[in-house]
Amino acid sequence: MTKTIAEKVFSRVAGRSMSAGTEAVFPPDLITAYDYPGYIDKYEQQMVEELGITSVKHPERFVLFIDHLYPAGTPKAQQIHAITRRFAKRYGFKLHEGEGIGHQVISEKGYIKPGMFVTHFDGHISTIGALGAIGIGIRNSMIEAFATEEVALIVPGSVRINLEGALQRGVTSRDVFHWIVRKIGPDGCRQAVIEYGGAGLKSMEMDERFTLCNLAMFLGGISAVMETDERTEQYLLDTTGESYPPIAPDPGARYEKEVTINLSEVEPVLVAPPSPANTIAISDALGTKIDSGYIGSCASGRIRDFEQALEILEGRHVAEFFRLNAVPTTTRIQAEMSERGLTPKLIRAGAQVHVSTCDFCIGQMGALSAGERSVSTGTLNIPGRMGSNRAEIYTASPYTIAATAITGKITDPRTML
Repeated sequence: MTKTIAEKVFSRVAGRSMSAGTEAVFPPDLITAYDYPGYIDKYEQQMVEELGITSVKHPERFVLFIDHLYPAGTPKAQQIHAITRRFAKRYGFKLHEGEGIGHQVISEKGYIKPGMFVTHFDGHISTIGALGAIGIGIRNSMIEAFATEEVALIVPGSVRINLEGALQRGVTSRDVFHWIVRKIGPDGCRQAVIEYGGAGLKSMEMDERFTLCNLAMFLGGISAVMETDERTEQYLLDTTGESYPPIAPDPGARYEKEVTINLSEVEPVLVAPPSPANTIAISDALGTKIDSGYIGSCASGRIRDFEQALEILEGRHVAEFFRLNAVPTTTRIQAEMSERGLTPKLIRAGAQVHVSTCDFCIGQMGALSAGERSVSTGTLNIPGRMGSNRAEIYTASPYTIAATAITGKITDPRTML
C-alpha cells in the first residue's frame, strides 16, 4: 500500500504497517517539554506524588528546555526553573537551559533525524517537520508520555501542499503560509499532517522551511512535515554528522486534499487582530500607525529573518518613538549574527538586540500598553498575547516589520527594496 510521509513515520514507530485512521499506541522517539507554570511543575508532582514513579526506562528519550520566563525576572519564575532542573536531575533527562527556544535548539543539537516521531505539549514542535520528522503537541496526554513512554494516537490523514516556482523579492515563507490560509481557510488542514513538497520547496532555505512548518496549527494541522533534499542533507550533516535516506511519500499516496501554490504569485500578507485566522493583503492596512516591532520567536528569529530585515534597515534608522526588538531564536544564531556582522548593523539601525528567549512573544518582555499596536513575527496575535488585552497585534514577515519600523506605519516592503 502506498503511504504518505506521516503513514511511513507511524509505521516505523509501530513496527507494522499503519494507515490514516488506525488507532494504536506509539513509543515516541523523543518526549520533550519546556518550563512553564502548570506544565513541568505539574508533571513532576504527578510522577512523584500521584503515580509513585521514581525512574523511567529510557531517560535518553527525554529532553527538557528552559526557555520561558528567561532570564528569570521574579522569584516565582526562578522557582519554575529550579523545579525543571530538579525534574531533569531526578529522572536523568537531558536539560538545555538558556540556549534559546527549544523548538529550534532541539534541531541544532542534532536530536532530530528524518522519520522521527516527537511529542511535546506545545504544537509548535511541528517546526521539526522541516527535517522530515513529525512533532505533535499532545497537551492533554503528556503525563501519559512521561509516565509510560507511550502515547495512544489515531494516525492522522495528510494534506499535500505542492509548492511551485520561486518567491519574489520582499516575500517570505511567512507570507506563503498565510497565503495558504487565505486560499483554503484556517481549518483547511484540520487534524491532518500538512505534507509539503514540490520543486518550489527546493528554492527555500532551511530557515524559511522551519517557519513554514512551525505555523501548522493555524491551518488546523496537527503537524507538518517536508520532503527532504540536498539542503536538508547538509543541515543534518552539520548538526548530526551523519547522512540519512531521503524522506518522501510513495507515488500514488492518498491525501485528504491536495493544494498547489505558485510561489511567484505570493504577495506580502498580514495577519490582523484579533485572531490568526484574520489574514489580509498588506494593501488593506497600509498607513496604519504602529508603535513597535518584534522579530523573533520559534516561528522566526533565524539568520535569514535578520538578513531580510537588514535589506531594508541597513543605511536607514527606525522612526522616532518606534521600538524594534530583535530576538535571536537561539544563542547559536545569536553568535552567528555577531560573527556575520548582523548585530551591529541592527543596532546602528535603532533595533534593540536581546538574549534568546520566548518572553517577547508572550508579553513578559517588551510588553504593549493599552491602545498600542505592534507588528510581530511572533506566533499569535490574540488580545493580551504581548501585554495589554487592549493592544493590537499584526503578524507579518521580517521584511514588512523592517519597512514598518522605518516609516512608523504599515508599509509594503517591496517599495523599499
